[in-house]
Amino acid sequence: MNEQVDEQYWNFKKHALAGYNAGFRTYDQLYGEEQEKKYERCSRYLGEDADKTILDCGCGTGTLIRRLVRQRGFLVGVDYSKVMLGLAKKRVGTVRNVALVCADADSLPFKSETFDKVVSFTMLGNMPIVAMTIREMARVAKCRALILLSSVRKNIETGEVLASLRKASVRVKEFINDSVLNDWIAIGEKSSEHWN
Repeated sequence: MNEQVDEQYWNFKKHALAGYNAGFRTYDQLYGEEQEKKYERCSRYLGEDADKTILDCGCGTGTLIRRLVRQRGFLVGVDYSKVMLGLAKKRVGTVRNVALVCADADSLPFKSETFDKVVSFTMLGNMPIVAMTIREMARVAKCRALILLSSVRKNIETGEVLASLRKASVRVKEFINDSVLNDWIAIGEKSSEHWN
């Protein structure tokens, strides 16, 4: 990145982080119902994952992790906001199959091909370079891992997301873009093939 782009990139992230840190107390009250609609819409992809490792990238207050905690798999929640993670820790409690990590979604602290499933609801719209974030989530996903992403329609053009998924070797299985939700949802599978 050149110096000007680098500064814009970090300013974008700082602005998004400040917004989440300021609004963490009311986040679930404002957006919880919409988040639950998305989870329900994707429930067949979020079902029993015994012995699977799942990454919730941009886990926020831990709503999805609370929903999945009874599964026998291992859940990892990542968020850039320590304040949101603190709330997630309180809500999830001490559970052996959950780890919460403060990290940047553009530079995840995990080895390549670690996760059986990568989920990210809403976060992409708060990332400065969507293609970079999608590449990073695909990097940590195992071959044939399921990848579920969503974003508020007004924040990201669907064409940009579909092109970014393709470049990250994620084959889209289903794309939900209807009036019931405020978001679009992409469900894909990481391929062993690399497309450009």
